[in-house]
Amino acid sequence: MNGSFSKQTPIPRWMEAIPGSDTWISAELIDKGWSADRKYRIGATGGASMLLRVSEASLAESKRAEYIRVGQAASLGIPSSRPIDFGICRADSTETNDPGSAPFVYSLLSWIEGEDAQDLLPDLPAEEAYGHGHSAGIWLRRMHGLPAPVRTEPPAVTLRRELERKRAAYEECGYRLPARQRLLSQIEARLPILDRALPSFRQGDYHPGNMIIGPDGQLNIIDFNRSGGGDPYRDFNRLETFTSRISLPFAQGQLDGYRESGPHDPDFWRRISLYCAMECMFAILWAVPFGEPEITDTLERSERIWTDFSGFEQDVPLWADKA
Repeated sequence: MNGSFSKQTPIPRWMEAIPGSDTWISAELIDKGWSADRKYRIGATGGASMLLRVSEASLAESKRAEYIRVGQAASLGIPSSRPIDFGICRADSTETNDPGSAPFVYSLLSWIEGEDAQDLLPDLPAEEAYGHGHSAGIWLRRMHGLPAPVRTEPPAVTLRRELERKRAAYEECGYRLPARQRLLSQIEARLPILDRALPSFRQGDYHPGNMIIGPDGQLNIIDFNRSGGGDPYRDFNRLETFTSRISLPFAQGQLDGYRESGPHDPDFWRRISLYCAMECMFAILWAVPFGEPEITDTLERSERIWTDFSGFEQDVPLWADKA
């Protein structure tokens, strides 16, 4: 897993509360990504490396569920991080930037060496990028075969509640898309398609920014921070918003790998276009708290999504018409 690391440092005292840490010799803070987790590359005796994720103890239930989902994906034969250990600890330290005396939850995962796929894919030959995407599509289909967590509500219920909440927030955010009324109409026209949709496992953030290409050329999946249950086709909104901008051959390969490894669903593109329309309309709500340049980037992305779907007069984006 490649990232921006601080200078290699000895194990801080607060980590000594974690079982097995007596075999650790270094901890590098990973300064990357949007997750609130604190992440470290742990070096252990014998040269082994691991990924340590640390969160507030109040998140223990959700982090335990996430840890379990990492194991579920790994059990499917998908090249990805493997679960090693999970627990809750209380730090016995007052060092700067440590959890203090408060309890914290930790997840320890296998480390994946390599380079970010989003950095390498644009320069790969089209055939090689397509092959990686094809594998990613097959793996995503496998994950979608896993059951949704217990008590996952139907996608139609989830999205209708989300739409109501986001429409209210949109009115307060201070930004307006030129075609917002047409866009809302297109969203509402698509909502009934979810009435027959069933929930399953969702990876939650499936795009090359959460993938690593190892020294052996193998593609790996590294982040399940947003995984859970819901409409599996919502995992394809990243294909439009991110993946197709990074590598069109990869995006086409992901589509083909997914569709070739399972039954055809006539609602496939209609549901994907619904989630892309939601992204087009409401992504600005995510960007506003971060300020510039995220606001400008998000508005430009919404314009591209609108154009790709011809104002959502069609369900298949222009770049995928022949995919």
